[in-house]
Amino acid sequence: MAAIIGKAVPPPRQRVLDALALREPDRVPVGLWGTIEGYQNLRRGIGMDYKTDPKDYRTGSTTWTTDVSFELDLAARLELDFVRISAGSPGGSPGFRPIKFEEVPFDMGIPPPDVEINVDEWGVVRKWTPHEQGGYYEMIGYPLFHATSAPLEEGLRELEAYPWPDPYDTSVFDDAPIPGMTLREYCKFVREETPFALMGQGGRGGLFEQAKYMVGYAKIFSDFIESPEFLDAMLHKLVDIEIDFAKAIIDECGEYFDWIRLSPEDLASEKTAFLSLPMYERQLLPHYKRCYREIKEHFLKKNPDGKLQFHSCGAIPEPFMRGLVDSCIDGYDSLPPKVARHSNPAAKKRQLGREMFFYGGIDVQETLPWGSVEDVRNEVRQRIWEMGHGGGYLLSSSHRLEHDVPIENTLAMIEECKEYGVYPLPVEPPPGADTGEGYEPWTGDRKKKRKRRPKPEAVETEAAEMGAAQG
Repeated sequence: MAAIIGKAVPPPRQRVLDALALREPDRVPVGLWGTIEGYQNLRRGIGMDYKTDPKDYRTGSTTWTTDVSFELDLAARLELDFVRISAGSPGGSPGFRPIKFEEVPFDMGIPPPDVEINVDEWGVVRKWTPHEQGGYYEMIGYPLFHATSAPLEEGLRELEAYPWPDPYDTSVFDDAPIPGMTLREYCKFVREETPFALMGQGGRGGLFEQAKYMVGYAKIFSDFIESPEFLDAMLHKLVDIEIDFAKAIIDECGEYFDWIRLSPEDLASEKTAFLSLPMYERQLLPHYKRCYREIKEHFLKKNPDGKLQFHSCGAIPEPFMRGLVDSCIDGYDSLPPKVARHSNPAAKKRQLGREMFFYGGIDVQETLPWGSVEDVRNEVRQRIWEMGHGGGYLLSSSHRLEHDVPIENTLAMIEECKEYGVYPLPVEPPPGADTGEGYEPWTGDRKKKRKRRPKPEAVETEAAEMGAAQG
């Protein structure tokens, strides 16, 4: 790793700071994120030592998957520009403990599963679901599923008495990717001894997303209509917890963070938002504003230039995104490209490129796992041309790198970013780039007009006329 001389800002970190500030850096910065299996695959593929037991890795970020912090030796080997670090979970990483079916303190509504089950710090029950090179923790038990259907006063009492995770549990900061270091010592080391920019994350739950985990995906959407008072109270509680998680890591390490990624939320499918715009503005956005404005104010005391990054998968329409900007959000990930065109990466840059930075963008659904090296290089060129002009773009995968991404494709993504992403960027678009031609904006919840069915006598007349014409 390059030595840091005095107070000089090393080039990798400087180009990230420029991108975060919506300035054009010397080139587009690049970084990685992935699951444990994806990380093991990457280290193995480039000839680096790795831990064979997934449980030996410190995980964080979200509790339904096994995110891992990419270690500094790999970041140096690949000459990345930034690294990510998450707080641990209350009780220690990875945030799961085995639990017997009969010990679960609520009715899961299913027969005892024939595999080991675990519970996370939120009380959500999961089972390990394997795939060919690893697996993930599938949610099967939602601790507040029945509370939303109970009489309101009963549900609110259950909500108040619930054993929520403690953001100030000391185990949250006890460990780091470098053994023997606390989280603060690690963040200080990254800032003072490495050239990388550093993104931090405190909470692991979120608001809308964690609400889904607490009551279940099948239940959350009807709760917006059938149990709005309970849902509002639960979101209020989740905001309190998210604020405390963020404040705790800011107090511990905030002066070393260049920006903070908030607990992940998923607001949309690949076609459009999960909620109507009026429901979003009435029932969800006020909670975002209270949460993120308070976190931003606290962060700026530690880092006057600090930024907040919001995550959502799917096609988030422009009015939803503008609500996030009003909530003190500065940036967005993970920029999935295979969504409705009204909300694809190029659309977001056109709509909000003067107000937000963007992170991600290289497709993990098809291109990275299944495409050729040239497919990957083509997409990198497309995304940089669409997103990079004027600054404000940090290139990475559109979601976690998993076990099925070939090493050569990951390396091609990094190499092409360094080759094509040098400023000034090309003026002419590369083949396949979305130039905006023929673009149609999101139209909201307006229903398509149905074609009026002709009257029976009109059908008979039309058929007779067609028959005469054919004769």
